[in-house]
Amino acid sequence: MKTFFFIILIAGIGNTVLRTEIEDPVTLYRLIAPLGLIAVFSLRPMFVLKALGLYLVFFAYNFILATAYGGDYSQFFPSIVHYLYLFILLILMVHMRQSHADFDDSYIQFVRVFYVFLLVNLVVEMAFGSFYPNIYLDESDERQVRAFFWNQNDLAVVLCVVAWMALTLDRFRMPTRIFVVAVTVFLLYYNDSKAALISFLFVSLPVVVVFRICAAARISPRVWFGIFSMAALSALALAFVLSNIEIAFANDTYTLGDLLIGPIGNIFALQSSGEDLGSINNRTDAAIFVIIEYIRSLGFGLGAGGSWLVLTLPQYELGGAKSPHNALLQFVVDFGYPVLLGYAYMVFWAVRKLFTYRASESERLKVIAILSFPMLGLSQSGAIVTNYFFWAAMFFIALFGRERVPARRRPARARAAPAAAAHAGQGAFG
Repeated sequence: MKTFFFIILIAGIGNTVLRTEIEDPVTLYRLIAPLGLIAVFSLRPMFVLKALGLYLVFFAYNFILATAYGGDYSQFFPSIVHYLYLFILLILMVHMRQSHADFDDSYIQFVRVFYVFLLVNLVVEMAFGSFYPNIYLDESDERQVRAFFWNQNDLAVVLCVVAWMALTLDRFRMPTRIFVVAVTVFLLYYNDSKAALISFLFVSLPVVVVFRICAAARISPRVWFGIFSMAALSALALAFVLSNIEIAFANDTYTLGDLLIGPIGNIFALQSSGEDLGSINNRTDAAIFVIIEYIRSLGFGLGAGGSWLVLTLPQYELGGAKSPHNALLQFVVDFGYPVLLGYAYMVFWAVRKLFTYRASESERLKVIAILSFPMLGLSQSGAIVTNYFFWAAMFFIALFGRERVPARRRPARARAAPAAAAHAGQGAFG
C-alpha cells in the first residue's frame, strides 16, 4: 500500500503533464486516486465512510453558501470536484500515517529524492529549454523555468515548502540548509517570483532566526515578544522611509512602495487601481473585488469557487488573469468564518510557540508554515488547489508530531476484557 500511495502522489505532482492534452481534465492522478480510496476502504471501511460523511457536510455547507450568494453554480461544481481530490489525498495520508510507523521518515526521504529530481530537471531546462509533454508553450523571451509544473508560481510554493523542512527538521545539517536556502533564493529571483521571495526572505528565514535566538537565550517569552514587536515596528517604519528605493528583479524594477505599501493601502481603502497592466495591480484589484463581495456576505462566505465567480462579474474588470491570486484570501472568501477564525487561532498559537526555547521540530515546522503562508499564497493563482505536492506537504506538516494512532487499535475496554477474564480464571482454579 505504501508503494501505491507514492505512485498516486507522483501522479499528483505531475498532474499538469500526465494527461493526453493540456486542456484534458482527465489526468493520471484523477484516474488512480479513487483506486487508492477504494484500497483504503477495503481495509478500513468505517474510516472511509466517516471521512466521506465529513466531505458531504463540507459539500452541503458550501452549497448553502453558493445558493445564498445568488445560485450561480458555474464555479461551484468544478471547485467542489477539485476539493474532493484534495480530500482523497488527505484520507490517504491519514491512513498511511496510522498504518505505517515509519511513514514520516518515508515521506521525508521521498521529498529528498524528489527535490534532487526536480533540481536536475530545472538545470536541464535552463540549459536546453522546456521539452516536457503537454506543457503550454511560453512564447515570451524570458528564460524562466518551471519543470513539470504549470507555471513558475506553482514551482515557487514547492521550493519554499521544501526549504521549510530543511530549515526546521533536526535531521538536516547546516551545509544542506545553506544549499537549499541558496537554491531557493536563486530560483525565486531567477523566475521573478516576487511574493514567494518576499515571503521566504522576510518571513520564513526570520522565523528560523527567532527560534535560534530564543533557544540560545532563555528569556521569558513575553520579553522576547516585546523585543521582536519593537523590531517589527521599527522595520515597518524603515520600510516607509525606504519606500522609494528601487529593487531590481529579474524582469523589472520595483520600489518597496510598489510591492507592499501601495497595494496594502489600496486594499484597506478598497480602492482599485483601474490599470490594465501589471501583475501587482492585477493581484491587488482582484483582492479588492473579492473582499467587497465577502463583506456583502456578512463574513459567511460565497461557497467553493465564489471568489472565482466574483471576478467573472461585469462590474469587476481585471487587466490580467481572472484569479484571486491570493490563496488565504480565496479560502476566507469562499468558506467564511471557519477559515477566518481558524487561521486567526493558528496565528495566535504560532506566535506563542515562536517565542519559546522548548519548541519541538514539528512545532517549528508548523509555525514557519502558518506564518509564511499568507505572503507565499500571493505567488499562487486560484489553482493552488491542484498543486498536489504543496498540499501533500501541508497535510504532512499538520499531521507531523501528532501522536500516531494505529489503524486497528481496539478500544481500551475490549483489550482489558481478556486480561480480566484470565485473572478471574486464575483466581478460580489457582
